[in-house]
Amino acid sequence: MAQVGTEYAHDILTDAGVAAAMLYRDRVMAENTVWWQRRTGDRILLSAHNGHVGYETTKPDQYPRLQGAFLRDALGRDYVSVGASFGQGSFNAHDTEAPGEPLRPFTVGTLGPDSNAHTLDRVAPDAFYLDLRRTTPAARAWLGSHRPSRLIGTAYPWPGAVAPVRLATAYDLLIHFPRITAARLR
Repeated sequence: MAQVGTEYAHDILTDAGVAAAMLYRDRVMAENTVWWQRRTGDRILLSAHNGHVGYETTKPDQYPRLQGAFLRDALGRDYVSVGASFGQGSFNAHDTEAPGEPLRPFTVGTLGPDSNAHTLDRVAPDAFYLDLRRTTPAARAWLGSHRPSRLIGTAYPWPGAVAPVRLATAYDLLIHFPRITAARLR
């Protein structure tokens, strides 16, 4: 509770305050994860949004440094960042245009030929994973270029829901789903 209180003690009505709060949040999330791993000695599967588990931020003005970057600093190569992407389909999120309403499904189409998903959709008809640490030089060059990618979190739509991402340096592994379907809400 103290960590949440400290996060909300930042002035979130200013750009600098939002950046400070998000930097604190991602740092503390990483510290908590490392604390638990060192306390138990066990391997851990951390589940979080791409915008937290990755190494590179797409919005440095709001998220100066990500949890994944802090985890890599603390754990070295023992931390493996797994990103997820999709071509099209539906998902559940809170509607930013109807604050306070429950989760609801959203459906989106393809991003277009200049996006990461467009090319990844052509690799295989079903979901697959790609080890971004072990690719050919040509693939690494393509994966190392900024291309539009979806960044869907708990709320949608928002201005950062599509942002340029360099997959090769954002994650260690990538799981791509050509088509997704929202879970049924009860």
